[in-house]
Amino acid sequence: MNVTAAKSVEHGVETQHEDVVRAFLSYLGRAPENDEVINFHIRHFPTVAALSDALLRSAEHRTRQDLARNPGKDVFTVDQIEDVRRAFLSGKKEEFQGKVLQLPDWYDLTLDPDGPAYREQILKFWSVITNRQDYNPAQNEDTPEVAQQDFLYRPAFYASGNAQSAGAHLLAIGHVLMRSNLPKGGRVLEYGAGFGQTSLTFARTGAKVDVVDINRAFVRGVNKASRFFKTDLKSHVGTFGINPSGEPHAYDVILFYESFHHCLDAAALVTTMKTLLKPGGCVLMAGEPICRSPIPEIPYSWGIRLDFENIAIMRDRGWMELGYQEPYLFHLFRRAGFKAEFFADANSHWAQVYRFTSLG
Repeated sequence: MNVTAAKSVEHGVETQHEDVVRAFLSYLGRAPENDEVINFHIRHFPTVAALSDALLRSAEHRTRQDLARNPGKDVFTVDQIEDVRRAFLSGKKEEFQGKVLQLPDWYDLTLDPDGPAYREQILKFWSVITNRQDYNPAQNEDTPEVAQQDFLYRPAFYASGNAQSAGAHLLAIGHVLMRSNLPKGGRVLEYGAGFGQTSLTFARTGAKVDVVDINRAFVRGVNKASRFFKTDLKSHVGTFGINPSGEPHAYDVILFYESFHHCLDAAALVTTMKTLLKPGGCVLMAGEPICRSPIPEIPYSWGIRLDFENIAIMRDRGWMELGYQEPYLFHLFRRAGFKAEFFADANSHWAQVYRFTSLG
């Protein structure tokens, strides 16, 4: 039994609704399917000790542990991370291509993913991977070199010169707009917008748009683009969760495009977004590393992605690069009063869209 669960109940204490949810998250990495499943476990495992023991012995828990400790792919170790970084930057990727980072022995896979100990473990792992201390988004997520980029004529994916890549991102922008249910003249908020191409597209349809980014160069560049296109879009320096409108329930849509995976405090952010959205408004995500079932790169409910490219970038830049399993993400939003939906797109990874609609 993990420390978080042990503190919440003593052996012999009767199992309650929240105990079942917490135990499922800790040992199976997901929430129970419904209240019927919760009530079944309350009836059959009347104490938390019995419930924990049953889930620890379950085939689902053993499979989850096996995937994390024995991913079925070639691995590299923490001691090799600097070699991985050098190989990635030099373009000599063959030695590590397709490999994943082996979790350290100290990594506890039974912590409650909603608990503070889980967050502290993520920060410890980040420090080991990046060789840095005291994670600070304002410092560690900055990309000052974008100040020299073109924000008007060939920004973002256009600058690559790759038609296929640009097409994949344009498909994503179209799919996001299509799934937004944005009313005419509606209001949009985007977090971590970067070059702001999706938000600018919303704004060019007549939407009133606020954009938030931690990087001042991105903010200046997007404001420049907004003036160029004569849109009602304003970009702001800030972190996830700030409210540029200054009013509750101001937005019809909150958007994340390749940005939510930098959020260390997702549960708190989801709760905050409920207060920012109008009733019936939605959170949209696209281009995010969300797996529909456990994979070697994301073997836990949420945490650092273990593929070699990601680990190399983290060591080089100091970024926080997270991934999510879909059941856990759905749990966070449903618990906060959202309806969760997934819209697949066969043509583009970036065009896989998640929509979370506020139910009131």
